[in-house]
Amino acid sequence: MAQRWAQSFYMSRVWRQQRQHALNRDRFSCADCGGRAEEVHHIVELTPQNITDYSVALALDNLVCLCHDCHTKRHAGAGDVLEGFVFDEDGHVVPRRGVVG
Repeated sequence: MAQRWAQSFYMSRVWRQQRQHALNRDRFSCADCGGRAEEVHHIVELTPQNITDYSVALALDNLVCLCHDCHTKRHAGAGDVLEGFVFDEDGHVVPRRGVVG
């Protein structure tokens, strides 16, 4: 579920169009496992500060198509972030518990 600050963006016509372009570009294939992609993930994390920046929010080169399982894994820390870090429940990068930094 999208964060409250991003809900109107994800409901917008322009996002839905870019999402469809990304899915078509990748032929509905998951970039991680090759399965059927259902979701479009921002490589550079979308934040309240950059949600209006086209190069982050809408540029096709910042979007990757993923199946639900691979998208969940990326947000659980198994994809975009450096080793020892994970995405928290709000989508922020934080140190993995038990990792001394």
